[in-house]
Amino acid sequence: MGPGAAHGDRPGLEVRVSAAPALQAWIWLPVVAGALAGGLLVVLDDRRALLALLGVEYLAAAWFAALPLPFLVVIAKLCAGFLACCILGLTHARIGWRIEVAGEYAIPTGRAFRVIAVLLVVIAVYGAVTVRPLAIPQLTPMVAVGGAWILGLGLLQLGLHLDPFRVGLGLLALLAGFEGLYSALEPSLLVSALLAAIHLGLAVAVSYLMLSDAAPGEGAGRP
Repeated sequence: MGPGAAHGDRPGLEVRVSAAPALQAWIWLPVVAGALAGGLLVVLDDRRALLALLGVEYLAAAWFAALPLPFLVVIAKLCAGFLACCILGLTHARIGWRIEVAGEYAIPTGRAFRVIAVLLVVIAVYGAVTVRPLAIPQLTPMVAVGGAWILGLGLLQLGLHLDPFRVGLGLLALLAGFEGLYSALEPSLLVSALLAAIHLGLAVAVSYLMLSDAAPGEGAGRP
């Protein structure tokens, strides 16, 4: 059987193999974008911008997952992430975008403090991943740094906020970073489906908490 026949029997495999080098060549792009989005997710306060930044993190995590996984599986994971953003966006459309939350921060934090905290996390994660690289052949150094940055900045978001929306963003970002790393270790369709279901379930739970915390009529018609 010739090479052409082998490729004809498994066209999906050829697409996957030919696309992986192109994604690997531009792997620095999702690494930088994921780190910037994760940092701005902690620093900024505009909730529309925060949802857009979470979408960027989902794109970066999907890029990492596209290296070991088939293209259609990556598209499904990306759709699940965007659906989670849509759920939170629709909730805000109902209760309003400009919401004053009592005790939003776990500790008194100004923007300068959050910027310094983001820089410290970025430097610490980079040092931890590059100085003592993980002995995992499937996990390339760039993917390890990018996924760890998204995960670490998601943890920082969790530690700084008490507002259900901001805590939910931290959990979703943490899960996205974990998913980008774990896809290289376990490229299983079942695990991918389970993680997608967790993203959607978590978004629904956060939406319910946001609706529960909103006072009757609060935010209605608010831009």
